[in-house]
Amino acid sequence: MSESTPARSAAASPASPASASSSAPVTKVIPRGTSTSLLYTIAVILSSLVFALPFTVGRVVEGILDTANPDGIKATGEGSAYLGQILGWAFGVLGVLLLVVIVVYALIYRRERTLDALKLPLMVVAIQIVLGVLTLVFTQFTNPS
Repeated sequence: MSESTPARSAAASPASPASASSSAPVTKVIPRGTSTSLLYTIAVILSSLVFALPFTVGRVVEGILDTANPDGIKATGEGSAYLGQILGWAFGVLGVLLLVVIVVYALIYRRERTLDALKLPLMVVAIQIVLGVLTLVFTQFTNPS
C-alpha cells in the first residue's frame, strides 16, 4: 500500500490548467544540519568556548582567591598562589564542557547520520585546541618562571 502525497501526485500527473491556477502553499525545505538547526547552533557556540571558558573561569577564580585570600598568603600576586585551585576549576570546567560538546556532537551525528553536519563545529574545536596549545607553548618562552 503506497501513500500518496500532494508532491508525489503532482509530480506523477501532468499539469492541468486547473492545478496550475490553484494557490497551494509552498513550503521551503531546509536541510538538516544547517545553521538554522538549534542543535547545530549550540554545537558551534560550545565549540567556540573550549579555550575561552576555562581561561575565563581560571582568571575569575584567581581574582576571587587573591582578593579573599582564605589561606592568608602574603604574596598573592605570585603566579603560584592558589595554583591548585585555579587549575582545578579551569580543568574541571574544561572537562564538563568537553563532555557536553561530545554529547551534542553525538546527538547531531545520530540525527544526521553523517559527519558533514559537524564540519564547522569540529573545525572550530580543532582551531581552539591548536591555538590553546600554541598559547601555552609561547607563554613558556616569554615567561620562563
